[in-house]
Parts: sequence; C-alpha cells; structure tokens
Amino acid sequence: MGDNISLGDRDGVRTPMQWSIDRNGGFSRADPASLVLPPIMDPQYGYLSVNVETQAGDPHSLLNWTRRMLTVRKQSKAFGRGTLKMLSPTNRRVLAYTREYTGPDGKHEIILCVANVSRSAQAVELDLSAYVGMVPVEMLGGNAFPPIGQLSFLLTLAPYGFYWFGLAAENQMPSWHVEPAQSLPDFTTLVLKKRMEELLEAPSRTTLEQGILPNWLQNRRWFAGKDAAIEKVNLAYGVRFGDAQHPVLLSEIEVTGGGQTSRYQLPFGFIAEDQVGTALPQQLALSRVRRGPQVGLITDAFSLENFIRAVLQGMQNSTVLPSDGGEIRFEPTAELAKLGLTAESDVRYLSAEQSNSSVVVGNSLVLKLIRKVASGVHPELEMSAYLTAAGFGNISPLLGAVVRRDAAGEDNLLMIAQGYLSNQGDAWEWTQNNLERALRDELADAMSEQEQHYNALGELKDFAAMLGQRLGEMHQVLAASSENPDFDPQITTQKDASATGKDVVAQIEHALKLLKQHQHELNPADKTLVSRLLEHKKAILSHVQELAKKTAGGLRIRVHGDLHLGQVLVIKGDAYLIDFEGEPARPLRERRGKHSPYKDVSGVLRSFDYAAAMTINVHNVDNTAHAQDARRRVGDRYLSEARQAFIHAYRLAAATLGHAWQDPDGEDAALALFGLEKAAYEVAYEAENRPGWLPVPLHGLYGLLSGLKPFSDLGGE
Repeated sequence: MGDNISLGDRDGVRTPMQWSIDRNGGFSRADPASLVLPPIMDPQYGYLSVNVETQAGDPHSLLNWTRRMLTVRKQSKAFGRGTLKMLSPTNRRVLAYTREYTGPDGKHEIILCVANVSRSAQAVELDLSAYVGMVPVEMLGGNAFPPIGQLSFLLTLAPYGFYWFGLAAENQMPSWHVEPAQSLPDFTTLVLKKRMEELLEAPSRTTLEQGILPNWLQNRRWFAGKDAAIEKVNLAYGVRFGDAQHPVLLSEIEVTGGGQTSRYQLPFGFIAEDQVGTALPQQLALSRVRRGPQVGLITDAFSLENFIRAVLQGMQNSTVLPSDGGEIRFEPTAELAKLGLTAESDVRYLSAEQSNSSVVVGNSLVLKLIRKVASGVHPELEMSAYLTAAGFGNISPLLGAVVRRDAAGEDNLLMIAQGYLSNQGDAWEWTQNNLERALRDELADAMSEQEQHYNALGELKDFAAMLGQRLGEMHQVLAASSENPDFDPQITTQKDASATGKDVVAQIEHALKLLKQHQHELNPADKTLVSRLLEHKKAILSHVQELAKKTAGGLRIRVHGDLHLGQVLVIKGDAYLIDFEGEPARPLRERRGKHSPYKDVSGVLRSFDYAAAMTINVHNVDNTAHAQDARRRVGDRYLSEARQAFIHAYRLAAATLGHAWQDPDGEDAALALFGLEKAAYEVAYEAENRPGWLPVPLHGLYGLLSGLKPFSDLGGE
C-alpha cells in the first residue's frame, strides 16, 4: 500500500467522504469518472444511505452518538487523568474498573465503567462496598440507579453493552427507589398457649410494649414519631379476626413521645414456619412465637395475603365485630359486589412501607390500611363517598371501608377500599420522565418530524390543560348545593377573610424566621433575596392582609386540600385525582374545613415550579454551559406553558362557580394569597427536611411578591 493509491485493500478510506446524497456524495462537483476512486455505491453503506447530512439530522445516529460520547468524556477529567483501579468480577466476560480524580479545587470524581465484552447478555456482581451509600448515575442519560449497599451490586448488560456511571452523593437517590423493609436483627420468642389474645396478657404484653415495639417502630416508614424518643407504648385493644388456621388480632397501639400520644393501627398476624412464602412477612416480623405445637412468627398482618382476603370477605358480608366498648364495622358499597372478587383473586402489594399501606386485589380494588388513626370523620372516606355518589369519574371510586366506632360514638377509619386505576404512574414521575425526554431532544439538536409532532413539552402542556379541566369539573361538583351541611358551599365573609389572612400571616412569619436561620447556607444571590424579604417584612404582611380582604365574596367549598402532581394519576393522557386525606400534619377538623378552590389551584402551580426546578438543578450529569442553558430553556418553557394551559383550562371549566367577589380583583387576590400560603408551607418543609432545596420555595415566594413595590426591581421566579 504505502503511497501507491493504485493498490487495493484500503478503498474504504480512499473513496470520497460521504457528506450528503448529492453528486459524488457531496465531496466534489467534478466528473465522477475523473475521481481516483468512485464513491461507494453499496445499497447498505453507499452515500445515498450513509452520509453526514442524514446522520446529523438523526439524534440516534452513530455520528450523534459519538459526539455525545466525546462530550460526556470531556466533562470528567477522571477519564484521562484519574487513577485506575481494576475490579475483579467473577464473570470474566465483564470488564469493570473505576477512575478517580481530585481536582485543584478539591472536587472529587469517581467513575465506574462496566463493559460486556461477549456477544451474549451477561449478569455481573460487583463488590462496591467501598462506596456504600453512593448513587450510580448513568452518565449518558443522567438516570440514577439504586444506591450501593453492603451486598454485591448486580448489573445486567446486553451483548457488547456497557455503562459509564458517575458515583454521586445520596441526594441524587432515584425517586422510585424504595428501601427494603428492615426487620429486627434478633427475635424474642413469645409463648402462647392457644389464643392470639394472649398477646394482650402478661408476660407477652409487657415484652411487646417495653422491648419489641419501641425498636420495631423505629424501622417503619409510616411511624411519624422518629424525631422523639419513645417514652411509652400501650396496646390499646385487640379483637380476634380471621380463621383458626390464620389467626389475626386487629389492634391499635398508643405511642407516647415528646409529650404527645399518637395512635397507630398494627394488626398482629401469626404465620407458621412451614407457611412462610414471600419475604415481606419475615421482614415485618416482630418476634418468634411458640403456639402449642406450632412454631412461627408474629408479624404485621397486613403482609399476609390471607388477612387481605379475610378483610375483603368481611366487607362483602358486612361483618360487625364487638370492640372495646364499641364495634368494628366492615361496610361495602353497592359497587363492591359488581367486581366479583373471590378468595382466589390475586393479591399484589404496592408498597408496605409508606405513610399508609396499600395492596391491589384482583387488579380492580385497592385496599389501604390507615396507619395513623384519629377520631372523627376521615376526609378520605368522606370525599370519596361524596364524589362517587355525585358521579365524578376522575377519581378512584369508593368500594368499602372498615370503621371502628369507639365508646364515645366517634368513628375511626381503619381501612378504605377504592377502585384500582391502571395507570402510567403519578403525574410527578410522568412529568419528570417527559422533562428528561425534552432535555435529551434539546441537547441532541436534532429531531425527526414525528418527534417534533409528538414532542415531550407538547404532551406536558396538553396534560396541564387536562388537569386544569378536571380540577375545575371537580370543583363544580363540590360547589353544588347540598343537603349535607358538610358539603354545602358558603360565601367568604369579611370575618372569614380576616381569619384566613391571620393564618397566612402566621405561616409567612414562620417561613421568614426559618429563612433567616438558614441564610448562611445559601449562595450570595439567594442571601440577597432573603435579606430583602426580611427588610420588608412589614410590607409583606400588610400585603397579605390586603389580599385576604379582597377574597371576601369568594366561594368556600370542600377541596382536595393537599393537591400536587404526586396526587394525580396519568391514564391515557387524562388526569385522575387521588388521596383526599388532606395535609396529614393537620387535625381532622381542619382537613375537613371549607376553603377557597384556589387552594387546590395554587398547590398545582407550585408543583409545576418544583418540577421545573428538578430539571434545572438535578439532571446535571452534563455540566457544560451548553447543557446548563438547555436545562434552563426547557425548565422555563415548561413552567410558562404548563401554568398558562392549566389556568386557562381551569377557568373555562370553573367559569360558572358561584363566586360573588366584593372586589373586582378578588380572583387574582385569592390566587396570589393561597400561592403565598403554599410557598410558606414549602419553605418550612424544606428547612426542616431538605435545606438544600430551600432556594426553590424561596424563589417562588419572592416571585409571588414581585408585583409589590419593594421587590419590583429584582426578578422572582
């Protein structure tokens, strides 16, 4: 070969560069016959099929893939300058190593590279115990994988597949990740002669209350008292339930800590050693037990499928059990019988470790066990029953409930059964996925005609409009005159408006106090915003009171009370509203109160703001200036379009609501007032739980005040 271009064997690198489908592949306008070698005419690899112009317009082409790979590699100096440590997986078909680099600024980069060098799919277990707690973030797509633990990290790879992971801090934990339930490391053995009721008698009761339950509760996600030491646990009552082969004790426990006593529902179930099937009953077990000749475990009965089926049968039969001076009633609706559920219906747990516990039966019913029990009518049951009876279709319909009536005649909701809605996920996760897709399209600088027609931001805008329409329709149902005084709408009086103003003022004062406490943790620009807010505190509080006065004459109805994108299910582009229990931290009386419908509207608008902030601040594997600008463009456009579409659709759907505003600016004042209330609530939540996220509600609060004179010179949201 050498310089002799007449020799063969390297025609692929001597033929004209294939730039386009034009003459000579766009390489030259000369007569094709005068070229040393003609362009490749192969139907698969010829210039009519493979050329730069075509590949540049295809975001999935080899050219654009290579560009992305080079861009990602340039962002991390660890690839070229970091130390190399080879890992030794037992599967020799997989190559794995880490690169680590610490820059002059002290920034530490860790990259994990894993490659399948075989032509068949492979699984590999990697010992990454040195990086426990870190989150592998896939560098090409920015998606977080489950966090690294003490056990081997399992990966599966396609033929010749590979991963580049950046090992990130725990704050990038994927939102879908659920920590496995933690069981007690060592079980105490209890001895029962025959009956489950013996758990309520000494010495078993003493062992449970003083030894087992205080430790067991600390590992439960639904237990809200982790911040205070448990001073006392008391078994409030126990009612036998189920059959002889699968005994259960329906029970509630009273937990005292930090000067407060709360009541939680914890049904006790027995499972014999030879009956243990799935891992969940073992993970939630409290103790070993010897019951006559049988040996087994005492566990949370909700983890037992037989218990779920027994509850369903109890509802179908309208069972009533005597209990502690009252009774436990299993109450079905007429819709339950239509489902045709039987003892053979499948049972599938959604998650046993949330604020409440839920399970799907027969792919048509969701049974939710209420963990934190409170006396009084529960808003989840009340709202579901009312909206179902009114024929509002965009909710999970009520199918039944289990209610305990205590000695004082007060109802306590224990379980609620609702229709199962097969869905594409909640609107928060769905929105995040679409924003990721929009960001990838923006960074690719190339979209096909079909992708332009069905682009992610367009879908988000359409869904925001649909959500606004459905919320307006629900408010129309709740605003209708009713013989039920708990649902009959009211008009906001000046006294009501003044009381609301005082409540919002108190929340904003608390938020400003927390911002001052955390001001030193913010960047200089955000510190300036906080200083401005504190400097003009009196003007802000006066503004809130003026807004509250203008809301007089507005309608007061029952509302969702805690509406955000996580409380909405996406089903074929439609929006379904769920979880009507209100803000869990508030007492039932407040959660059942009547409010302005703009309380729900403001909750959704603030949720849009959080979704945009997640796009701008979290999906940050690519830290180039170009990528940061793209994230901001996508986030800002989404926020603007979603807000406008949502508010426009809501106003159309709720146009006939019976507001009688005394001030012509009453509607805008209500929207601003409840937006400020929600932003203040978010400041308090982030300050107490996620201080790193304080800038999001801070900018939201400031943006809502941008029309006020002291803040008109600085940008808000």
